[in-house]
Amino acid sequence: MNELSNIASPLVSTVLYLSELAHQIQLERGCTALYLDSEGALFHEEWASQCKNTDQAARDVTQHSLKAAKLGHLDQKIVRKIQDTLRHIEALGAHRKNIDQQAIGFAKAVNHYTYTLLSPILDIEVETALHIEGVDPIKVTAFSNLLQWKERVGRERAWGAHGFCSDVFKTREFCERMLTLIEEQNAYKRLFLSLASEQHQQFVETMVSGYVMECVDELHKMLAQDPPGALDKLSPITWFELLTGKVERLKLVETKLVQDLEVGATEPAKPSIAPATVSARLEKHMSIIRALPVFSKLEETSLVALLSHADIREVKKGKLLFLQSELLSRFYVILSGWVKLFKGTDAGDEAVLQMLCAGDSIMEAAVFLNIPSPTGAQVAEDTVLLSLPAPVVPQVLQKNNVFALNIIGNLSLRSQGLIRQIEHSRLRNASERVGWFLLKLALEEGSGQAATIQLPYDKSLIASYLDMTPETFSRTLNKFRDQGFRIENNTVSHPNSKALCPYCDQTLATACIYKDTSGCPATYL
Repeated sequence: MNELSNIASPLVSTVLYLSELAHQIQLERGCTALYLDSEGALFHEEWASQCKNTDQAARDVTQHSLKAAKLGHLDQKIVRKIQDTLRHIEALGAHRKNIDQQAIGFAKAVNHYTYTLLSPILDIEVETALHIEGVDPIKVTAFSNLLQWKERVGRERAWGAHGFCSDVFKTREFCERMLTLIEEQNAYKRLFLSLASEQHQQFVETMVSGYVMECVDELHKMLAQDPPGALDKLSPITWFELLTGKVERLKLVETKLVQDLEVGATEPAKPSIAPATVSARLEKHMSIIRALPVFSKLEETSLVALLSHADIREVKKGKLLFLQSELLSRFYVILSGWVKLFKGTDAGDEAVLQMLCAGDSIMEAAVFLNIPSPTGAQVAEDTVLLSLPAPVVPQVLQKNNVFALNIIGNLSLRSQGLIRQIEHSRLRNASERVGWFLLKLALEEGSGQAATIQLPYDKSLIASYLDMTPETFSRTLNKFRDQGFRIENNTVSHPNSKALCPYCDQTLATACIYKDTSGCPATYL
């Protein structure tokens, strides 16, 4: 690619060199999946050859970036980021040795390519593009979404090769993981098309049509079937070649977009897509969705545009939404039910950090920052979730101040809740913690007027949430029984409407009908 320096401006040629490097790393990741999971039976020569191609692309980036930096064409911050990435590529030898010796697992092998190498390169591409003089930011945003679309197709290629080599594609869990990748692709595609010029839209539609693309679409339909369709008739290599065909087509689109960044840079892009609509599955939940804090005060057109990417998921008790240290592909808001956030301890136990219910969003900070989740999430009771592809949320945050303020408000309330929870677990005894929890439920169910309180999930979960053992929780409930409370299975009946007032605090008091009246004992002060 050395001829690029002669046919494009320094910044455009830098993006093109980085684009080629990312493309070669994506291909090496795919070859690694086949070579590693087949225990060296497949793609040994192809993998070794591809490693050399990656190294050559890295040398091209090194040579060009040094020259561009010396001439003052590249911002020093970008130069440092490129150098950091190149150092990681120079250190690939040890990683490749582990792969060649079958001394590393599939996930660890491909994740190194995905998160240590590719993610930074894609970010540098976008940052460099934004420095092109007179460039239209809308074009760069469209380009950014195309990069992420292509990257998700590359991940699908690698994970699919893993599925076919190890037969795990036959499991529902693996198919759902693949379908999530496909959903992410579709989300990025929609975002790209909403920002791309009409010319680029037409070019993309031409590139992603034809026999190869039809074959890939059929495979996606098979994955969505339960049980999966006749995927066992397909070989790992056929899967790899089909997905490679799609990646190569998107690479042509990527190259054209980069070359056109300077063409008509001041001319605004003209989106030509149909107005967003809400799906029938969402329509019946709209009254609840509009009332949720995260969506409150959004104009109807903005809300509908956001929800055009959304889906409703009905999830059974016990289902894992994601694991600790997993990058989140979805942004979830709870419409009904309960979800626990938990973390494993060094002793192998599980600590429940939070119990989330209707109106709560789940680990939104990890979605916004695109970082691994610090906790796992599991459905504690049958739950209905509003689900959005994670890439959509940062895009909306950048454009919609109201949505951004709603999210900030949610995070602030969550932070306050965590502080209160820490205070309760460290400064209050077992009876005070259980009494506070029962009062909280009573206020949520009916401003404290309800005669009975329904425990919303398993007692063992409540105990963990309150930072006590199940045995301590049972003994504490027995103490409440001695005070006149009636406890039957998951129902607690209190002897009078003010029996739980001693456990009130300033926060709970705001939801009580007796606050600031003559009937309030003011124990929250």
